[in-house]
Amino acid sequence: MVSRRKILSRSRDDLRLDVPEEEEDVWQQKDKLLRDHMSEVNEKWSQIDDEIWAKVIVMERNRRVAKAYARAPVLTVNGSDDGFDGYRIGLNGFDNPMRDPKTEEIKRHIGQGVKLKMDDAGNILVKRLAKSNVYIKALSEENSISNEGLKLPNGALEVDKPVKLFDMKKFQLNITKEIQRAYPDRRQLEKQCITSLGFVRNETDPLDCPIWVMLINIVAIDMLKSKMPPMKRMESRSRNRVAMPEEDPYSVAGGSAGSSGSSGSGAPPRRSDKPPKLPPRDGHYGQKIPKPDYDDAIDEETFKAMQAQRAKDQIFEKDKKYDDPYYCGLRARISNFARRRSTEKDREREAVEGRRALLQSALGSNAIYVHPPTLWPSRSYDSGMDSNGSRTVTSYRGASAALRTMSHPFS
Repeated sequence: MVSRRKILSRSRDDLRLDVPEEEEDVWQQKDKLLRDHMSEVNEKWSQIDDEIWAKVIVMERNRRVAKAYARAPVLTVNGSDDGFDGYRIGLNGFDNPMRDPKTEEIKRHIGQGVKLKMDDAGNILVKRLAKSNVYIKALSEENSISNEGLKLPNGALEVDKPVKLFDMKKFQLNITKEIQRAYPDRRQLEKQCITSLGFVRNETDPLDCPIWVMLINIVAIDMLKSKMPPMKRMESRSRNRVAMPEEDPYSVAGGSAGSSGSSGSGAPPRRSDKPPKLPPRDGHYGQKIPKPDYDDAIDEETFKAMQAQRAKDQIFEKDKKYDDPYYCGLRARISNFARRRSTEKDREREAVEGRRALLQSALGSNAIYVHPPTLWPSRSYDSGMDSNGSRTVTSYRGASAALRTMSHPFS
């Protein structure tokens, strides 16, 4: 016998097995990577400090390792293991349990890395300091990388020669061109706000690059918001419903006779030209409505005090973003797998300290020290300069003797 349910259940099980589980902080498509990071910036826009000029994302192939906001005038990205301190990003200071040996080997050759800076016009300048290669990588066909940077062979930077990684004038021209189109694409302009740098080794696909960083120009996003504000989606509930003539009880009979009227004995009676009369309203209500008492109204001074308190509350709500050092450009956020690993290490350390405390409490004061304290010979302290030196030696001798007496309670 053939069972349809068994066949369908097997097919559904096969479909579940074929679909892989999505890993956190991992991307398989470049467009989705750019969209997700732009969405993160737009969602947290109100919390970003005004002095932040860029967001830096540290990537190892297609996995995000860390992210931080740049606030310092000059930001150094190098191969140290310091992590992020507000001024420097050490690419070897972030954990990645899924790191392959080739990436580990390449990260050792980053060296002094690069320096990043934003000038007064909103351009992002990059200068290579390391002996190893650093590459400018275009993430989209239409980008805001300067022409000088695009002319570099394979995008490789020269040592100690600053180049515009992001050209603000070019970005403004691209905004003007996009606005003049019949259907402007705002997402295409958002992608141009993101630039990237690859270290040591160059790959065609950035998701295959062993170590690279993305830079999101916050100033460019702010300019894009002012020239092309994001459109808000209209909900279907907010749309006004158009009333049909048949639904209007007060519609004129002549206007709807052609559509709803019909000939024959079974036809409904024709509507009158006048609306039906409503029953008369009651002359009095069951309960008397009290007249407003204007004596209870708020006086002018109380109203001003309430306004001042409301202004203080608004300032407090506005300054809440400064509580988080991440949005102030003072701390980096690592991925969840590294955070879980650090918490496991903390738990192991706490467990070891707890066992040590229990052992010490069990031994109590009966513990006998096997190694007595070191005796300080007078020869090493006798400088021969004056009599103060001999007094110092005598005091050290007395201290060592007292320590010996305390160390052996049974002597």
